[in-house]
Amino acid sequence: MDIFAERYNNDEIECPFKYSSYIAADDLQDIIKGLQLDADAFWLLIMFCFDYVYSVCLTGFTYNDSEKEAIEKFIALMPSNDSSNTKLSLKTEKGSMEICNKFIVSNLLKWIKQGYEQSQNTESNRLSKKEFQTMLDNRFNEKTESNSKMIWLFASLLKYFFELNPQFDGKHKRGINKNFLISKLIYYTHISTNDNFRFDTETLKGFFKQYKGIRIETHSSIYPDF
Repeated sequence: MDIFAERYNNDEIECPFKYSSYIAADDLQDIIKGLQLDADAFWLLIMFCFDYVYSVCLTGFTYNDSEKEAIEKFIALMPSNDSSNTKLSLKTEKGSMEICNKFIVSNLLKWIKQGYEQSQNTESNRLSKKEFQTMLDNRFNEKTESNSKMIWLFASLLKYFFELNPQFDGKHKRGINKNFLISKLIYYTHISTNDNFRFDTETLKGFFKQYKGIRIETHSSIYPDF
């Protein structure tokens, strides 16, 4: 929250939807009041969700396996004695080759495992500062997610807020609908310019259905994982 507070106070959140427009949007404020939400507090939640999904989907990153993780995953592929579907493919700038003999593949993996285990117990396994920095540089990949996933993630965060706070239900008030509020906010924040989000919840329902059970592996470039 300290990160968000600093970014909000320094006007670093790149949302085209401004507070004055938010307060003036009667269709939003009617639902917010109907749900008995604090309009100012909810505005901060909207800005956090927007900033978070922006940092995940447009400026995010993924982790590559470390050298240790990659080698251990490779060794774990050692075939069993009765395996008949074993092959090892290698491709470099000098060409490519494929080994289909399971005994050769198994022996290669055993030699790699022995060498790896020996290297863990030697002084030579220590990295120089330059090697360590190179390893760090190769650990991260910049990643951009689709606009569809950005819409879904923004909506999911707000939906999660309402799941954690069931007191804001508005069940007995006509026209007060949490999903309708979320849908409108997708439009107002310009995460999507599709008018359908503003007028009904059918498009939003389609996104929830399409991405049900999905997990985004991309990490925020601003906020630590939470």
